Amino acid sequence: MISLKRKRSKTALIALALISISAAFSFKAANYEFDGALAGPDGTVIKLTYRYEGKDVADSTVLKDNHFSLKGILPETMVCTLSNSANQQIKIFIAQNASIGFSGALNKFYDLQIKGATENTLYEGFKDKALLLSADFRKSIAQANVDRRDQKSPQFINYRKRIDSLTLDFVRRNNASSVAALAMINSYMNDEGRKQAAVGYALLSEKAKGTFYARRIKQFIDTAKAISVGNEAPGFSLTDLTGKTVNLGDYRGQYVLLDFWASWCPPCRAEHPLLKQLEQRYGKEITFVSISMDAVSKSWKQAVQQDQLTWTQLNDPQATNGEVADSYGIKSLPFNCIINPEGKILATKLRGHDLEHFLAKMVSQPKK
Repeated sequence: MISLKRKRSKTALIALALISISAAFSFKAANYEFDGALAGPDGTVIKLTYRYEGKDVADSTVLKDNHFSLKGILPETMVCTLSNSANQQIKIFIAQNASIGFSGALNKFYDLQIKGATENTLYEGFKDKALLLSADFRKSIAQANVDRRDQKSPQFINYRKRIDSLTLDFVRRNNASSVAALAMINSYMNDEGRKQAAVGYALLSEKAKGTFYARRIKQFIDTAKAISVGNEAPGFSLTDLTGKTVNLGDYRGQYVLLDFWASWCPPCRAEHPLLKQLEQRYGKEITFVSISMDAVSKSWKQAVQQDQLTWTQLNDPQATNGEVADSYGIKSLPFNCIINPEGKILATKLRGHDLEHFLAKMVSQPKK
């Protein structure tokens, strides 16, 4: 009898230990489970993508009986994209490691309903309020017949104050969440937004400051100093029209004009005739390198051909959301950067007559 009790006790202890180990592993291996009820034909490929630490991550499954399922582990809360093989529609959302449900129809894939994505719900609420403020701003400038680009107008100043109030209040209330950084990216990732972005960043918890999107905010804040005259130009590796990889370091020992543009940017295209003239005039003394921020390679190549650009043409398919744009602080186009033979920045954001004058003076100076 005594040995039987001991045996049962030992068995219970082993079972308890196994349960504890199982619970520990399940806690560490938190993952996402995306479950979708989607009306569409069997065999349609459903693809999940996101970008993290400079790398594109993807997973996929197929639709069967109007249902799809995806499981895996996200490195942290991420902005994700769902796409499908049947049409060009996508659904962008914010996901964390949790059970998240989707429902809808393939022909309205962009309108998928999402449940369980708590970070996404928070961010969508913020964006809805920001869109209402934007609509009020457009209405006010239309009534006053004011140029929307006039940043000194009372309407613009009032709009920025309201956006600042909305964004910073959202950051305060969610300062431990990744969506706080995403709200700042939405409101402040432009050339004029660094000061307010710094205010918002300071409100984040220490843990939140280490998240992927908060690090992007910090880099954006610091970039103004990083691309100051006299600092070394950030390096990059991009491909040219033939698919060859080109590094900025390949041009060490030369004066370089980097021109960032895109096929969809009218001011960029309008600058090309001047760049062609300047390249013909100074091409022996200065290396011209154009960097397209087109996400679609076909659009980039067509624009190069249409505008008859004959110098080195590179493309960054990550556009203004990529690491190159981040390192140069590019949130609007056109943008350019002039670099000396030692790789140091001589000037940025020169257009038209200012660019002509600067290059003429630079070339006329005695060479060391």
